[in-house]
Amino acid sequence: MNNDPENIMPVNSNVMEFSFFSEEECNDVKKYCHDIEKKLIDDGHSKDTGHESLGDVVTTVNYFRYNFFADNPQYAERLVNCLRKTNRYLEWPIVCQSWVNLYHKGQGIGWHNHQGTMGRSFSANIFIDGPTKPGITFKQFGEKAKVVENKIGCIQIFPCELMHMVPPTEEERITVGITIHSYPSITRGLIDQLAFNSKEHKGSIILTRKHYG
Repeated sequence: MNNDPENIMPVNSNVMEFSFFSEEECNDVKKYCHDIEKKLIDDGHSKDTGHESLGDVVTTVNYFRYNFFADNPQYAERLVNCLRKTNRYLEWPIVCQSWVNLYHKGQGIGWHNHQGTMGRSFSANIFIDGPTKPGITFKQFGEKAKVVENKIGCIQIFPCELMHMVPPTEEERITVGITIHSYPSITRGLIDQLAFNSKEHKGSIILTRKHYG
């Protein structure tokens, strides 16, 4: 376990962006997103909330009931390779929560951040389909808000504590949301969520890489 401050991501680091999915893959993911929304509704979870900022987006408020990369393992290794190359602050193995945000007309998500350990937990968003503007608005404490336009198939990685929001959309908008926890930040609560016999939580998986050096 490496607690060297130099290995902790600075709070004011910028949002990092990289290509992740091809347009063809985005079309496949889009079908999955509609399928998971239908399953959640069919299973009676359409009215579940719990987080005011998450609004009424079915696939978002039920983020803990499924895991995008567990359901689509063909992309999990790609995420590992992407993070290995781009995020030197992660300590492996990691815990990954991943879900989809399927916004319909008039839906968005208010100001929020992701639970985690500052400098060791990270958020990410992969844009799949919909209007690329205005994109996601980010706001670091004490600084002006910054709007980052989305690009189809691109992943944006940023510190978990960074506040962000998406205004109500005029058209359907689809993204994959992710929270990543370094090994030192794994808590008892995360372990409970990772348990095979958990009754409620299916939203977290452990990802590792072959070489830690």
